[in-house]
Amino acid sequence: MDTDALTLARERAAHNLPERLAWGPLTLSVTDLDRSVDFWTRVIGFVPRPSEAGGTALGTPDRTLVLLRPGATGPVAQGHAGMYHVAFGMASQAEFSRRIRHFAALGIGFSPVDHLMSKALYLSDPDGHGIEIAWETPERFGRFSNEGGRFTLIDADGNTHSGRERLDLTAELGLADGTDPALPLHRDTTVAHLHLHVPGLDPALDWFEGIGLARNLLLPDFGMADMGAGAPYTHRLAVNIWAGPGAKPAPDGTARLLEYTLYTPDPEAFERAKSQLTEDEQTGLLSGADPAGVTLNLHLKPPKIETEDAA
Repeated sequence: MDTDALTLARERAAHNLPERLAWGPLTLSVTDLDRSVDFWTRVIGFVPRPSEAGGTALGTPDRTLVLLRPGATGPVAQGHAGMYHVAFGMASQAEFSRRIRHFAALGIGFSPVDHLMSKALYLSDPDGHGIEIAWETPERFGRFSNEGGRFTLIDADGNTHSGRERLDLTAELGLADGTDPALPLHRDTTVAHLHLHVPGLDPALDWFEGIGLARNLLLPDFGMADMGAGAPYTHRLAVNIWAGPGAKPAPDGTARLLEYTLYTPDPEAFERAKSQLTEDEQTGLLSGADPAGVTLNLHLKPPKIETEDAA
């Protein structure tokens, strides 16, 4: 079973091209800024970044990943369009395993899931913003299968997986040996993907295709779909209708995703996106409301990031 996202990944690899889109920072509204900053630094492992107007910037020494903005009067409201969770990509297996050790030391509850293409830890911040800690493992993936009408993932050795199996935490913790769980996240941590509640799957897929993402899986019986951007890991954006078909954006006073940023190095993709987004004549930035009612900002060039070997 092939997908547009897998085809795009092969094409870009053949021409040694980067992904067509990459995630920048996202802005979350919160009810108690001090409490949120404490959680995102002490638990998640972010460090303060140079301050930005209207909120507190957090991330790694090299990049801002989250901007926390005060002003929400209530937690995340259920049953609305908007963010389901944001995933942060770890820089190595050891870094991923180090988060498990860190959460355990703090007594923080989380759900460990093996998606085959990635390993994931799920938890929420004090306002209910969903968070995923992810380690991408596309090398374990072989192919998708829909034989007999039953969707499965086949690993590189030919074994069948549901993609929702529980991680073996004992094995994962064994890969954290020699690391310090108390240190902040590695500087190469990224926003890996975003998962949104949307009013409908097909309109959302059509809209995001217009800004350069490629369709991957469409699972209507599960109420979910995802899209890739040109890497072997084909889950850069996910959308679902679990908040209900036709779900409306969350009320203004609730904690929610306010906006997010994408970068593209592809001038053609940027030009096509102008049919969906509005260009600021002063900055050249494209922006507009996505199908979930959240503001998307699209930049033509990604920021230059210096990297170092991961833990």
